Amino acid sequence: MALFVTMIPDLVLFIAALLLGTLCLYYGAEWLVSGSKSIALKTGMSPMLIGLTIVAFATSSPELLVSLQAAFQGNPSIAIGNVVGSNIANIGLVLGLTALIYPVKTDKNTLFREMPIMIGIVFVMFVLMYNHMFTRGEGIFLLALLTGFILYQIRTARGQIYAKSDPEINELLLEKPKAVWISLLLVVAGTVLLVLGSDWFLFGAKGVGGKIGISDAVIGLTLVSVGTSLPELATSVMAAFKKESDMALGNIIGSNIFNVLCILGVTATIHPLTGGDITWTDLTVMLAFSVMLWPMMYHKMMLGRAKAGLLFAGYIIYMLYLFG
Repeated sequence: MALFVTMIPDLVLFIAALLLGTLCLYYGAEWLVSGSKSIALKTGMSPMLIGLTIVAFATSSPELLVSLQAAFQGNPSIAIGNVVGSNIANIGLVLGLTALIYPVKTDKNTLFREMPIMIGIVFVMFVLMYNHMFTRGEGIFLLALLTGFILYQIRTARGQIYAKSDPEINELLLEKPKAVWISLLLVVAGTVLLVLGSDWFLFGAKGVGGKIGISDAVIGLTLVSVGTSLPELATSVMAAFKKESDMALGNIIGSNIFNVLCILGVTATIHPLTGGDITWTDLTVMLAFSVMLWPMMYHKMMLGRAKAGLLFAGYIIYMLYLFG
């Protein structure tokens, strides 16, 4: 009992740091996105290009900063676990919960183009872990794939009707640029919040993980990945309650692609990573969730509540396995 009492202050501090870090990451990304979009609009950049590049990068900034911090602090398992865990959480937790609230529909473009790309990129990550590490050369290779993916997206989106129906692009078309000084202030403040938030978030996650006795890999696969996926979860769940859940699938596919190519690519290029405690089971679960999503969406071109329940149950089982 005495040991439990002495643990409470530290545990409260770690949880507070985790929550404060999460808030800073969320608002830091929001401000960075808002300021960057406004500056890009001022320069005459097209809304489509802004949506496919600046918004996509800024939205991935919390995962990127956390992974970089983990790598530089000597916790490569957290950095890789963040990518693997986020991809699993995006499908099992975010998409599963969203479709449980309101079914998620798809179209042929997403089913036969974006989703196979996501599966292919996840498979590339699976293969690159053959030596249980990510070298600087492999990081550069992932960034080259990212460049190719963005160019491909820009080429296919140009002049196509579906691009104009994208909610983010529509929002950009209606958005009026802010004053330059306000935009710059948002970018600077957002960046500062992201740096501070990633440090506090990682401090809290490692502290909580240490108190409950889990490895760096499990910290990355659970606490860190879920924490950095909270913005996607909140956005998708709110959209589902408004019966506007169709955009959730596209957001999740884009997020999973960027997690591998951008987060892992940038982190490994700057600081090569060893696999640590990340196992082939974790990588296989990530690949299985990605592959399994395709036939689920192909059936009736939608993810209904029954199939969503299977995804969510699969995620819960995986979490129990990790903590077990």
